[in-house]
Amino acid sequence: MNKDLSKIIEQFVDFLMPELTPYEAAMYIFLLRSSHLKNSPEIHIGKRTIAEKWGTGARGKKTNYAHVTDLVKGLEKKGCIKIGDVNREGTLYKVLLPEEIPLVLEKLLIIPETGEEGYFTDPERRKELFERDKWICCYCGEKVTEKNATLDHFNPQSNGGKHTKDNLKTCCFICNAIKSGKTYEEAAPFLLKSIRERKQKS
Repeated sequence: MNKDLSKIIEQFVDFLMPELTPYEAAMYIFLLRSSHLKNSPEIHIGKRTIAEKWGTGARGKKTNYAHVTDLVKGLEKKGCIKIGDVNREGTLYKVLLPEEIPLVLEKLLIIPETGEEGYFTDPERRKELFERDKWICCYCGEKVTEKNATLDHFNPQSNGGKHTKDNLKTCCFICNAIKSGKTYEEAAPFLLKSIRERKQKS
């Protein structure tokens, strides 16, 4: 698992995360951590247990049972997990890796194009963009490496943004997670807050 972790994170950020809501993405990571990172694709866990481990919401309240139910059903509908039987240990969840999820598989099976659109899917062309941007995140200005470098659609795909080199920007994992699916104007307040918090900790 450790040697594949970089690939899993890359596929999650680049292909799966844009298809999920922020809460669905967080739930998927939680279930992935509780299953595959413990060397099993499956986990038995109760929804109330998930809610207890989930932490607090924006208003300081614990996540409730109904919210957990909505999130796991949303992940199942999008093909990220399979929900099985219930026993005393809780509900059985089979967690699919990003490359096993139909939403991601469709993108991975796209043959890299020779034109502008090939810059998002072709590893060599991705590296070309990282080098163009001097391996610096375009949002926070931090240096990135092959392990945490991602490409962000400056004009998001949900807004008609293409996989062209002019629309793809080098981005660190943290900023990409914040910017995902948003225009720069929508994401700017959250990006600035994250940058300030990281500078205060450094």
